Amino acid sequence: MDIKDIKNIYKFLRETDIVEFELEGPDGKVRMKRGAAYAVRESLPFEAQEFREAPREVKKEEPAPAPAKADNIKVVTSPMVGTFYRSPSPEAASFIEVGSVVKPAQTLCIIEAMKLMNEVESEFGGKVVAILVENGQPVEYGEPLFQIEASK
Repeated sequence: MDIKDIKNIYKFLRETDIVEFELEGPDGKVRMKRGAAYAVRESLPFEAQEFREAPREVKKEEPAPAPAKADNIKVVTSPMVGTFYRSPSPEAASFIEVGSVVKPAQTLCIIEAMKLMNEVESEFGGKVVAILVENGQPVEYGEPLFQIEASK
């Protein structure tokens, strides 16, 4: 396997939903992993530094909140495995912010799964107390996304 083959594999993986790829052969081992937009190669017989992308810096909009303790705090969880997005596009404003007042059936975020954008809607009205996931972060089924102080 030469550098051209690795470049071709890398280009192919960037265009697919494959998150992790590993190939081991007599010339060495190639491992690529996506998620925070980075690629890693190990045990290569040549310098592969030119392929390594630095992880994209995630801009924190607010510090990670401590879980709220009130009785009327409802937790919105992820309905599926996918990638969490706070806005409909990178240039657009977020659907909600901490402190936003939401209504039932209001869109809170988008979960991308298998190239499909799935809107997550609030099941109840109230005030957003915490956003528990960073934009662009992979989420699991049932993972807490938001804490909302339900209206009485």
